[in-house]
Amino acid sequence: MILLGLDAASDLRKFGVVMCRWTHGKLSLLAHGTLDQTSIRDAITQQLRTADRALLAIDAPLGWPAALGQSLAAHQAGQGIAVAQNTLFRRATDVSVHQRTGKLPLEVGADRIARAAWQALSVLQQLRAATGHDIPLAWAPDFADRIAAIEVYPGALLKATGGNPSGYKEQVEGVAARALIATRFAELAPWLGNLVDQRADVFDAALCTLAGIDFLRGEAIPPDEVALARKEGWAWVRPLTPHT
Repeated sequence: MILLGLDAASDLRKFGVVMCRWTHGKLSLLAHGTLDQTSIRDAITQQLRTADRALLAIDAPLGWPAALGQSLAAHQAGQGIAVAQNTLFRRATDVSVHQRTGKLPLEVGADRIARAAWQALSVLQQLRAATGHDIPLAWAPDFADRIAAIEVYPGALLKATGGNPSGYKEQVEGVAARALIATRFAELAPWLGNLVDQRADVFDAALCTLAGIDFLRGEAIPPDEVALARKEGWAWVRPLTPHT
């Protein structure tokens, strides 16, 4: 199984990538970098073309709130909007993650994260064209497609496994915090410590692969309303453990 972690950003120079192979309960590192690097793009395409099975774990919203599209489709400038702000700008998965973990994802309906979401969807389309596979979203660990994708949220993964070390995303100041995180996942991903000094977005991409393992193990919480999740997208997040 190939695990491709993607930490989406509107700028491909900041779009982190970590590619791993998952065998015998451990992840082995195959490649890491950012999507502006031709070598990284070529490595991804080659692996996805030949892999028996692959999962893309993407840190970005992959859909928009259903109420947003419904409300704006017929809206005219200057008119009021009858839908409440939170309903308009937050997806069902945002509300679910907040209720379960206390962390509120960035709102794709109201925040600049929309540009990263657009880029993530663009990258997905490019990978479909390059590999010749549809790459649909997966809704169960035993997905039938050879290649599938899911939405993940590294911040919720950290919260669920012992807390989110302050400042870990800071490039220089966050090295110590990233080292603590790497120690936490040393058994599953012993190579993670080697990425502590790399770009923070690459480190986040590595965390995406770990969140992907939660999904594959059936440890991530599925949506209550599948039809709505298929429209808006769903972030696969494991529940909080007792010590958190």
